[in-house]
Amino acid sequence: MVLSVTILVGATFYGFIEISRRAILERSLELRDEEARRIEERLSSDLGVAKATVDDVERALRLETLAPDDSLAVEARLFSSIVDNPALSDATFTRASWHQYDAQGAAQLDPGNPWQIAVFRIRREGEDRVDTRRVSLEAGRFVADVRERASGEAFLAAKFRREGEAPDPTAHPTFETTASSAVAGAALWSDLAYSELDARLPPSERRVIMSVQKAVQDASGHFAGVIRVGLLAATIDTLSGLGVAGRADDPRFVFLCDAQGRLVSRLDGSDPIVAFGDDLRVQAKHPEPAVAAALSSAALRQLSSDRPKQGETFDIDGKRYLASFLLLPKTQDWAVGVVVPEAHYTRDLYALRARFLLALLVVTALVLIGGVVVLREVVRGLGRITSETSRMRSFDFAPSSTRAAFRDVSEVVDGLERAKTAMRALGKYVPVDLVRTLYASNREPSLGGDLHDISMMFTDIRGFTDLSERMSPDALANTLGQYLKVMTRCVVENKGTVDKFIGDAVMAFWNAPTAVPDHSRRACAAVLGCIRATGALYSSAEWGDVGPLFTRFGLHRDRVMVGHFGSPDRLSYTALGDGVNLASRLEGLCKQYGVAALASEAIVSAVGRDFEFRFVDKVAVKGKKEAVRVYELLGAHGECGDRKELVITYERALEAYLRRDFRGALDDLQPIADDGPSRTLIERCKWMLDHPPAAEWDGVYVATSK
Repeated sequence: MVLSVTILVGATFYGFIEISRRAILERSLELRDEEARRIEERLSSDLGVAKATVDDVERALRLETLAPDDSLAVEARLFSSIVDNPALSDATFTRASWHQYDAQGAAQLDPGNPWQIAVFRIRREGEDRVDTRRVSLEAGRFVADVRERASGEAFLAAKFRREGEAPDPTAHPTFETTASSAVAGAALWSDLAYSELDARLPPSERRVIMSVQKAVQDASGHFAGVIRVGLLAATIDTLSGLGVAGRADDPRFVFLCDAQGRLVSRLDGSDPIVAFGDDLRVQAKHPEPAVAAALSSAALRQLSSDRPKQGETFDIDGKRYLASFLLLPKTQDWAVGVVVPEAHYTRDLYALRARFLLALLVVTALVLIGGVVVLREVVRGLGRITSETSRMRSFDFAPSSTRAAFRDVSEVVDGLERAKTAMRALGKYVPVDLVRTLYASNREPSLGGDLHDISMMFTDIRGFTDLSERMSPDALANTLGQYLKVMTRCVVENKGTVDKFIGDAVMAFWNAPTAVPDHSRRACAAVLGCIRATGALYSSAEWGDVGPLFTRFGLHRDRVMVGHFGSPDRLSYTALGDGVNLASRLEGLCKQYGVAALASEAIVSAVGRDFEFRFVDKVAVKGKKEAVRVYELLGAHGECGDRKELVITYERALEAYLRRDFRGALDDLQPIADDGPSRTLIERCKWMLDHPPAAEWDGVYVATSK
């Protein structure tokens, strides 16, 4: 009988091992998918910089803050975009007009003089400058003029010089395809290609870029031209996680490729980019065998829009590898590939199997001595422990009875109950998602953090000090508790993490510790939800006669350090970095502009058209030299309502102000002088009229207070 029990226990355990192995491999697939999605999010974020520039120019044309026939204004706008975004290689606007397509769907251009303005970055050793190339029609032929600026030189510091004859810009494929009926005004991404602006250089010196191009319209709805923005392909190689690791502590292989198994990202920094037919791809000098096998796998070639994820296993020299592929949207059939040795996930399980075999021999001897009765009670007790630990694994910390037949079992169950009590209490002090993550990983938090792309929110109540001075401590605690309860609920409902309360202020962020793909959109929704929810609170009976409070919000998105910080004995899960400071400064800027919520350009670019914003200013916040574009969050898409004309008027005045047309800006602002940002800009224009700025003035407002 003992032998039978031993065989049964051994068979059960081996069944458990096999089930666990399958579960681990399924989880490994999820981990590989998460790694691929992280690369996808980062790539989408980098590509979004180019798309945001296209959208910014298109919005300016539509709102008439940029005239399509004003080549100098167009050049200034493109120059600003290139200077503000180091990842961009060039921005080009090709001006032409048409009103219909021909039978083949090509645009029939109206008679006139088409022209092109291209602003592009030149990077060489010890040099980083931004030049302009203008192509225009003279005496029936196209000629090019170049404005070459020195590194860091101002926009109009250099004059144009004649470069020579140039091809018709409207005959280039990026114009003809984008202006055709097949595209019909959609943004079109290109594959890797040599920059058109480097056509005179040898291939070894030409930049490799990706570009997004779009046919744009003016305010009257007529075709105004094609805007094209290029992104340096070298940006792809800098994505965190790309490249071949292959170390003992990190044996993953992560790379970008196309559906034909050709590399898009480098495995090694020295890998050259070569032409494969009409495509540019990376030619690996020394590809790892596992990567080479993955690139030639059938799973990669089965990727499609209907089947964007594929996986495959293969053996190399007796070692099994797991491969996963994720098709990237908005690209030319690119995919993220992740290859990991199976042993990376299963070695601990097999070590457990070996340890169990030894333990089984010991247990068998004890069973022979102890007898069937003791064994039965032990099995029952172990079942109780297994049940309780299983509940804890599923994050079920509800109380249970601690009674058991054996004192040891009772003590273990009691210890589990105490642990569950501690976990329930811990969830009230730190984010529940963080507690779940620490519990699932079975590790203690330690000092340190990781870079995360997160959206951050800072809030503060205007005049809270005066309120606290006229209320008793108990009344103040009750009032503040009601307010923070409403604010917290709005953040949590939008999948955010409340980091801390600083008096009446709230710091929250999204996309950590749990991934939230649309975290910037949820952060904006949380701000609007807080405004609505606190408004309802102030009008409720439980609020009493305290009166309504005014809350200011600051929103920013950036890659910052998120993790456990403090002392080894007392940690705080929080976010640190310049991005956090900027989010806090944006909240403080609300006071200067008289608005409720300010967001950075990173937030605006990430949420697209889901929300309405007003471009308020270009500001260098206290403690920072670089300028950021600051926007007022007005509401969800379509909620701007009767403020739309005010927004258009203000942004037109701001553009005039940035062009040094202070008198014109004042004329535009007079009808909306009661508006907070308008009052601020009026005072600034008056100051500039009395104290004209220096020639190098670029319109950036330098904030001197937090």
